[in-house]
Amino acid sequence: MSLLASYVSRTMLAAMLLTLVLLLGLEMVFSFIGELEEVKGGYTALEALIYIGLTGPQRAYNLLPIAALVGGITGLGLLAGASELVVMRAAGVSIGRIVWWVMRPALVLVVAGVLLGQYVVPESEKRAEIRRSQAQGQNYLVGARGTYWHREGGQVVRVGRVLPDGELRDLVFFRLAGDGHLQESVQARRARYQGEGKGWRLFELSETRIRDDGSARVLQSPERAWPSRLTPEFLRLVTLDPETLSLSNLYQYAHYMKQQGLDSSAYFLEFWKKALAPLATLSMVLIACSFIFGPLRSVTMGLRILAGVMAGLLFRYAQDFFGYASLVYDFSPVLAAGLPIAVCLLIGSVAIARVR
Repeated sequence: MSLLASYVSRTMLAAMLLTLVLLLGLEMVFSFIGELEEVKGGYTALEALIYIGLTGPQRAYNLLPIAALVGGITGLGLLAGASELVVMRAAGVSIGRIVWWVMRPALVLVVAGVLLGQYVVPESEKRAEIRRSQAQGQNYLVGARGTYWHREGGQVVRVGRVLPDGELRDLVFFRLAGDGHLQESVQARRARYQGEGKGWRLFELSETRIRDDGSARVLQSPERAWPSRLTPEFLRLVTLDPETLSLSNLYQYAHYMKQQGLDSSAYFLEFWKKALAPLATLSMVLIACSFIFGPLRSVTMGLRILAGVMAGLLFRYAQDFFGYASLVYDFSPVLAAGLPIAVCLLIGSVAIARVR
């Protein structure tokens, strides 16, 4: 029986990997064609091709659930077409055991997806943007950005420029009273991070204090400490798309924004999407099994693949719909990311249970 289990798992893994390669190849070809519209000056077709190649890990990560679904349908369809599933059932192998054999290669994809999302995607996306921007003649620096607004308690900070080395330029601090009136305004030419737990050091300050009668008093000082939990690492995260951040960085930054009373919904949504991605892949495999043992057991391979693609797209669109809805209507990002997965798991489980 172990030989049979190994055979089924190898067949399914090969089908899933082949599907992933084909889907990834198609997406990269169409993306390259679209990227050719941006070719000009130093950004040549070769640079565009390199850029598409560097974004490959992110594309593969996003395609894993659909590849598991279509690959699962294809692999099981091949076994069903050769009557091998019928022979297994006749030999007393339960559907539950066959489903487990199919799930084992899916777990390989799950582990690969976790490693991609945590370690490979952030670095590859960073290198892709740097190379593309430099080829286009832009002075792109990772961690650098223009105006950035930050709030801590009753203090609002406007940062004019964030430099890659962690230095801040042209800062303006606004301290507000409980009723929202401005009490104090402080301008600082630059700020330098002093290390974890030590906060920042402000230089070349001009402080304007507003009295109760509406008059103002201006003070000058060479430097001053700024105790803040804000770090250069967090500022670098702000410059990046949430989809390209690792799971750990998403968690840290989302919680930091929540503690400061800032809108962290987009980061929490992306965090839960990545955290639940393994379940999404497994739910797609369960749907594939329910299709083969249920309504697609007697149709052609072409119809099976088409059904798998349609189901995968429906799942992707459902996740996007609920994700955007959670940002607009402010409901739980866990629900938005998990509801399509839960529905797929329920449908797959019920369908397989009915076959028994």
